[in-house]
Amino acid sequence: MQPLEYLISPIIQNLNNINAQRINAENNILIENIKQQKMDLLQKKITPAQVSLVRPEIVESWIRSSENGLDPLVYSNPPLMDAVSFENRIKEKNFLIQAASPYISQLENMLSLIESYIFLSDENGLILRVVHALGKNKFRISPGTIWTAETIGTCAHDLCIHFRTPIQLCGPEHFCRIFNNISASSAPIFDANSNLEGTLTICSPRFDRQNPYSLGLAVIMAETIQKEFQLSVNKELFHIALTGTEDAMIMLNECGVITKANEAADAIFKHLPQELVGSQISDIIENKPFVQSIFETEKPSINTNISIKKTKQKLFSGLIQPIKNYNNNNIGYLITLKPVNQTLKGYSGNGFTTRFTFENIVGTSPQSLKLKSLAKRFARYNFNVLIQGESGTGKEVFAQAIHNESRPDGPFIAVNCAAIPKNLIESELFGYEPGAFTGAERIGKPGKIEQASGGTLFLDEIGDMPVALQAVLLRVLEDKMIMRLGGTRYIPVDFRLVAASNKNLLELVKKELFREDLYYRISVFKLNIPPLRERGSDVVQLMDHFITTYSNAESIDKPILSNAAKYILLQYNWPGNIRQLSNAISYAVCMNTDGIIYPEHLPDEIVNASPTPVLPAKEVIETTVEEIESITGNEALTVNLSVKEMEKEVIKKALDNSNNHVRYAAKILGLSKSTLYRKIKQYGLQPNDEL
Repeated sequence: MQPLEYLISPIIQNLNNINAQRINAENNILIENIKQQKMDLLQKKITPAQVSLVRPEIVESWIRSSENGLDPLVYSNPPLMDAVSFENRIKEKNFLIQAASPYISQLENMLSLIESYIFLSDENGLILRVVHALGKNKFRISPGTIWTAETIGTCAHDLCIHFRTPIQLCGPEHFCRIFNNISASSAPIFDANSNLEGTLTICSPRFDRQNPYSLGLAVIMAETIQKEFQLSVNKELFHIALTGTEDAMIMLNECGVITKANEAADAIFKHLPQELVGSQISDIIENKPFVQSIFETEKPSINTNISIKKTKQKLFSGLIQPIKNYNNNNIGYLITLKPVNQTLKGYSGNGFTTRFTFENIVGTSPQSLKLKSLAKRFARYNFNVLIQGESGTGKEVFAQAIHNESRPDGPFIAVNCAAIPKNLIESELFGYEPGAFTGAERIGKPGKIEQASGGTLFLDEIGDMPVALQAVLLRVLEDKMIMRLGGTRYIPVDFRLVAASNKNLLELVKKELFREDLYYRISVFKLNIPPLRERGSDVVQLMDHFITTYSNAESIDKPILSNAAKYILLQYNWPGNIRQLSNAISYAVCMNTDGIIYPEHLPDEIVNASPTPVLPAKEVIETTVEEIESITGNEALTVNLSVKEMEKEVIKKALDNSNNHVRYAAKILGLSKSTLYRKIKQYGLQPNDEL
């Protein structure tokens, strides 16, 4: 903000000097010179830099006014907002108007002997209230009129809005000559997030009736209105927060005394003999460690089981949040409580519900069993986890399972680092304060990291995170504190990081595309998910799982997968892994017509990838060459394998897919274990006899 002396009109400053007669003569000369410079500027006889008698802000506003088609010699009445729109705007600005009313009345009494008027505007130049207007009011300033550089030219409150700072204008400093004898002092009013809410202006039709103190008075009154406005808005927001939730909410002061509680809290503590408000938190909560922890930590405490004194009712503490003042000092605490049975597993602060636990991850192959056991062990600890694997292998499935095992009652926030534009990823992760950048939401926005506090942050495709941002993330992981874009204070966060990538991060480290220190920070625990082609019997289990899932979703009878289709699916390489298998099965379920999925019901890219139109084991074992040809058509005529050779290849493929375990291979082929052993011996194959 500029010094007060700079904001005051030089004409007003000059009027305060001694020897009024001489000063008046000098002022007249100054006024005429300002008028002449203004006309010369607008007629482009001189450049803006040559206008030496007024401040650069005023010169800029003169130019804007002229570019809007206004003539300094012609006064156009300001436009009037229609009655319905103005009424709606008054409702929107009710808090500001109510906060300003008593102070505007004080100003009216203070200035009762001076011909002047006081008016309140919104942040767009709309006049909301006018008082103490004496004389004929030839300027037609009234509620509902719009005064801006676009409508009436340069004026004090328009400059105040434009530059967000107090300002005083006098006489010809205004754009239109009808204002050549007036003076005006205007000061801004801001909300708690530094958004402009409006202006307060003190104006006189004779500039010799104002002085430098007029601007100071406007500033003091505007600041007083601002404090009252912010307080009333905060009270209303807090009231809405308390009454607009089903959770019990209690506010404590720094000494642990309950200062406010909502109806849900009153209902929970209604059995207590004393009033809730005014009680010590230690008088109503049974758990001493819980009560002590409130005052010993400055970080939010989440998911703490507590109980109420003199009752068996159990409560779940959703959040204990320290309340900070502008100096970042604790002034109290906000506690959110809800019954334990209302706590939902898989809750997410952004509305996303996790679906997967270790129990419902499909797959019993040795690889899958080992992977689930390892991941479940990792979930017991709070260290960061890095999951690596090809696209479609189910990295997020394991991330959700780890979350539901370790922090089931907290949020699960998933972020795909490759899907967010590089210029937006920082604001998405860290959030931003109001006005942090063009297009930012007016009330600001918490970032994904902040939303994940108390739960899990899942950073998918972390290898695509910009290197510059990796350094910031590293600092957050070390300090567990974030600062929003445009913010000035740090916010504590408590989250578990699970990162995933389909790239080799160590290779990226060697190429200096990924920070080495961040890699070791996020990979305390590592899970490497093998591709589907290496997971043996999981393929068959996943087929059945997806057939059941999609049949239920479409409310149709579950179709049977023919052996011919099963064989084609088993010999396919699955470059898209589980995601591709899921899509293929959903397609086949929709395409089948008689309750059986045949090869022609599979996607073309899978059928066309089959090296030979060989039938699967059970059909080959019991089918003649002629029957094979009748089923497959002309394509079977091109097969160079005999029936026995085909049978042998099918069994070998099943054994490969089951890691050479006979039990799994028999399930794949739909044969009994004894029959498969007989065929293995017949073809001289080597099974694993352990299972």
